[in-house]
Amino acid sequence: MHCGYLSFLHIIIRKVTILFRTGITSLFGIEHPIIQGGLQELGKETLVTAVSNAGALGLLTAGSYENKQEFRTAIRNVRKQTDKPFGANITIGIRQPMDRFVEAVIEEEVPIVFTSGQNPEPYMEKLKRAGIIVTHVVPTVRFAKKAEIIGCDAVVVVGYECGGHPGLDDISSLTLIQRAVQEVSIPVIAAGGFSTGKSLVAALALGAQGIQMGTRFLLAKENPLNEKVKKHLLHLNETDTVIVKRSLQKPMRVMKTNTALQVVAMEGNDCSFEELYPYISGKSYKQLIHNGDIDAGVISLGQTIGLINEIQSVEKIIASVINEAKIQLHTLHKACPII
Repeated sequence: MHCGYLSFLHIIIRKVTILFRTGITSLFGIEHPIIQGGLQELGKETLVTAVSNAGALGLLTAGSYENKQEFRTAIRNVRKQTDKPFGANITIGIRQPMDRFVEAVIEEEVPIVFTSGQNPEPYMEKLKRAGIIVTHVVPTVRFAKKAEIIGCDAVVVVGYECGGHPGLDDISSLTLIQRAVQEVSIPVIAAGGFSTGKSLVAALALGAQGIQMGTRFLLAKENPLNEKVKKHLLHLNETDTVIVKRSLQKPMRVMKTNTALQVVAMEGNDCSFEELYPYISGKSYKQLIHNGDIDAGVISLGQTIGLINEIQSVEKIIASVINEAKIQLHTLHKACPII
C-alpha cells in the first residue's frame, strides 16, 4: 500500500511539473513561470543573476542606472554570471527619457524587455526588428488589448493588491486577470498579490501563464535593500500599505509609514505636486532604501507582504513557491480527484 501511494504521488508530481510548463516558460526559455518585478534601484545585477540562475526570469531595471554605459556594463555583468535567460525592465515616460536604454538593450542583444508606464509603441519597431521579446505591464483590460494590437508578445496584468502602480480603477487581481485572459490571445502574466505557491496555482487557475513577484523579492538576501528596512518589513501585515499620489492621477501602493500617511493627508488638503515632491522624490526614496531611513520617503509595497515572514535566498524563495504549488495541487487532487 505504501509503494502504491508513492507511485500515485509520483504521477501527481509529474503532472504538476507538466502544468508548470506554460506559454510563458516556453516564450522566455525559463524553467519556472515566475518573473521578478521591476524594482527601482533594487533590480540590479546580484538580484537579477540569482533569479535567473534559480530558473525564473530576472529583470534589470534600466531606471536604476545613471546612463547608457552604466546600464550596458550591468547587462554584461549579468551575462558573465549566468547563462540563463534574463531581461530588462524599462519604465517609459516617468523619470527620464528611455531612448538610450532602449538602444542599450538592442546593442547588447538582451533577448527580453518588459516595458511599463506609458505606451511602448514608439519603441516597438526597433525592439521587434532586433528580435526582442516585448512584454508590457498594464493595470486594465483596455491597455492589455492595446498592448496586443501594437505587437507585444505577452502582457503583465497588475491588480489592485500590487505594490507600485495599480491604476485608477481599483480592480482586484481575481477579476482583472480573468477578464484580461478573456480579451487577449497573447500570454497573460499575473501580478498584484502573488508571492506564494498557492497564489501561483490560483494565477494558473485564473488563466494566467505565470506570475510576477516584486514584494516577495524585497526580502531576498540578494536584494540590495537596506537590512534595517528588510527587518522592518518582516513585521508588517496586509494592512500596512496605503495608496498615495491619487491626486496626481498616478496612484501608488506603498509601505504605510509616517511619511506616506502625511502624503495622504496633504493630498486630502489639495496640496500641489511641488509641495508633495520632497516626500515622493527619488532622492528621499534612495535615503530609505540605501540608508534605512524608514520615514525618508515612500517605497512600493504590495498587500502580500502579510504572507512573507522570512528573509531568504532567491533560490529558496523560488523553490518554496514551486514546492508549495505542487503540494497545493496534490491537496486539491485529494479533495476532488480527477484521475
